[in-house]
Amino acid sequence: MKKTLLILFALLGFAKHGFSQEEVSEVHRPKIRAAILMANSHVPNSFEGEKKVILLPTWGFDVDYFFHRKWSVALQGDVKIQSFEVEHEGISLERSYPVAFATVIHYHALRHWSFYVGPGYELEKSENLFLIKFGSEYSFEITEDFEIALNLAFERKEEVYDAWTFGVAFNKKIWEKK
Repeated sequence: MKKTLLILFALLGFAKHGFSQEEVSEVHRPKIRAAILMANSHVPNSFEGEKKVILLPTWGFDVDYFFHRKWSVALQGDVKIQSFEVEHEGISLERSYPVAFATVIHYHALRHWSFYVGPGYELEKSENLFLIKFGSEYSFEITEDFEIALNLAFERKEEVYDAWTFGVAFNKKIWEKK
């Protein structure tokens, strides 16, 4: 877990210095953006009964507050729309429609490309798990207030299991300070 965090912070440091030559001509105005995510999650070693599960359908949301030109803080959530089991140290752990929430900090390396990291919890009726989430998002601007984004995230859940999530997000600016 510590190695994962060190690697992530090293990548964020590289992104900060690697893209610092980008010129800025606009003044930052705080804003809030909301998003809905349609995704699939891959949970290694997951199964349902005797059947190995490759992909789990996932729905998510994201609400970002842009407090700086390069930084935002967000509440992210998702629910895996399927029950499954994971095997950890020879013990089977059942997960029934788990819901995960994380508070993340985004670093916007380029105008449409960001990296994020933060802690959270996966809530489930049998056992809740602490998680660390990190990922990246690349957005395509449709209008000034609407974007479509590709999102890739990794969640490490208390060294019990990992989940990779890849999806498409629909981002909408819902407030901007005038």
